[in-house]
Amino acid sequence: MDEKPTNDPTAEVDWREHHSNQPYAEGEYSYEDYAPAYNTARAAFEKHGGREFEDIEDEIALDYEKHRVGSPLPWDEARHAVRSAWDKLGGVVGPRDPSRGIRSGF
Repeated sequence: MDEKPTNDPTAEVDWREHHSNQPYAEGEYSYEDYAPAYNTARAAFEKHGGREFEDIEDEIALDYEKHRVGSPLPWDEARHAVRSAWDKLGGVVGPRDPSRGIRSGF
């Protein structure tokens, strides 16, 4: 699967389509509740792509809190979606994402 550029308007469609398959998506919250987390990841990646997530996580968390209008998810619950979107935008292939290819050496 080809990665979408971060400014690609179809990225939201991809996140919406694959949201329910994510391990953090189980529970009472809908895609709409997670949308601010995905949007925060996209904005952060556009601003800080190439840096380590952990190095700027506090800044990303503050941005999420400022822009999560209407979302009931606190940072501790939204963090997983933000990190997942950050990794996807960065081209990270994870062991739980079979649509992204196969990693060797596990």
